[in-house]
Amino acid sequence: MTPQDSPHETSLARRLIVGGTVALAILVISVWFIAPGSVSTNDAQIDGHIHPINARVSGTITWVNPVVDDTHFVKAGTILARLDPNDYEPTVDRLQGDVQSTEAQLEAAKLNVQISEATSVSRLSAARAAVEEAQAEKATAEAQSLAAAASVAQANAVYRRAEDDRKRYFALVESHEISRSEYDQRATEAATAEAQMKQAEANLSAARQHIASAEQRITERKGDVLAAETAPQQIATARTNVQRVDADLRKARATLKDATLNLSYTEIVAPVDGVIGRKQIEMGQRIGAGQLVLTLSPPNEVWAIANFKETQLEHLKVGQNASIHIDSSGEDLQGTVESVGGATGAKYSLIPPENATGNYVKVVQRIPVRVSILPEYKHAPLIPGMSVEVRVDTRRSGSR
Repeated sequence: MTPQDSPHETSLARRLIVGGTVALAILVISVWFIAPGSVSTNDAQIDGHIHPINARVSGTITWVNPVVDDTHFVKAGTILARLDPNDYEPTVDRLQGDVQSTEAQLEAAKLNVQISEATSVSRLSAARAAVEEAQAEKATAEAQSLAAAASVAQANAVYRRAEDDRKRYFALVESHEISRSEYDQRATEAATAEAQMKQAEANLSAARQHIASAEQRITERKGDVLAAETAPQQIATARTNVQRVDADLRKARATLKDATLNLSYTEIVAPVDGVIGRKQIEMGQRIGAGQLVLTLSPPNEVWAIANFKETQLEHLKVGQNASIHIDSSGEDLQGTVESVGGATGAKYSLIPPENATGNYVKVVQRIPVRVSILPEYKHAPLIPGMSVEVRVDTRRSGSR
């Protein structure tokens, strides 16, 4: 306090400070009591997954697991029932044979490609060599033909001379100018010359036939060359055949897989742990594909659905802490707001109200809010459909 401050001014300042503090306290208390601290509803229940177990194939039930009955608990993987496999095993056996046959065809087609690729070059070389060989044979045959033709001409000349001598000597022997032995010698020479001429003609004919044969072989070998030159097309065709057989094999395997799956579906297996409900199967019963046989409710996969009035959602947010009171046991569980529904319960109903016709009465709508249960509280015996009361603390959020 300075000498200039008067006692009156100091007292006024103190009163202002105290008054401001009291006003601030009154404001905080008013906000605390006026603002809603929580919202609650008794329109709530436990919800959870209910798995419908349907038959995936049709058949006759030949066995039902003795543990399968309403309210009984089963583990995932438990065989619930079996259908008669005789409806599906023959198909699997037949398709296995089809797959094995197609696999053998595919191996043969692949081997054919390898053979075609390996022999294409050698076949072409061999065919061309065969053409050259046939052409050489033809040239030899033509040379032999020319030699044979010359021999024929020579033998023919010798024969004509010998025959002329024979005829002349025949006239002389008839006139007794020469002896019979001289004529016989000329006759023998003429016969020999005739034989040599016929042999030369036969050689000429054989040479000409050899030429014709060589020409025929040349034509054939040229055909082999043309066939060998189509080896790339043959290889492409063989590869296309491999692709076709491979496609047939994939198709056969897919069909076999489908049949094998159908056979495996004759065992109805529990996909999850759960409590059985709505059992609808018995021994000897004929069921169809897609038919409901029972339901499974996992005991620990539960949450609460609280239907709050729309007027209660102003301060309700995802992540806020919630208390769940179980009507059956009186136990209080803790959880958090997980999500708020995207529409009112009336909109989710099978026949939503139509307010565009008739007299309209305004009704406060309810919106479903999902509340997750904290893991440490899931030991409680909670069953989907149980009635609960839910209270949400709208002032705090997050973990407790």
